[in-house]
Amino acid sequence: MKKQVINENLSVVQATDVVTAEIDGETLMMRIENGMYYGLDNIGSRVWELITEPRQVSHLIEYLFETYEVEKAQCQSDTLELLNQLFAEGLIRIRYNGENL
Repeated sequence: MKKQVINENLSVVQATDVVTAEIDGETLMMRIENGMYYGLDNIGSRVWELITEPRQVSHLIEYLFETYEVEKAQCQSDTLELLNQLFAEGLIRIRYNGENL
């Protein structure tokens, strides 16, 4: 299992080298740098929409918890897992004091 980098105290934003398209409520993405394709289901697609601008992970988790019928711990776990996968693939960036890391 890969080490988790993303936590609730960080802010994240979409990477700039990702091309996206929405098809039937799902988001299809291609990372320009490596030509790899990725897909997100409807909730993952909503997360993707929410991080077009830098967003603190704790606020993202709170929004998802309030929007979807899910236990708080499960929401936190699933959101962190998704964000860490997106980060590992280079699809999102960590923002710290206005700078991408």
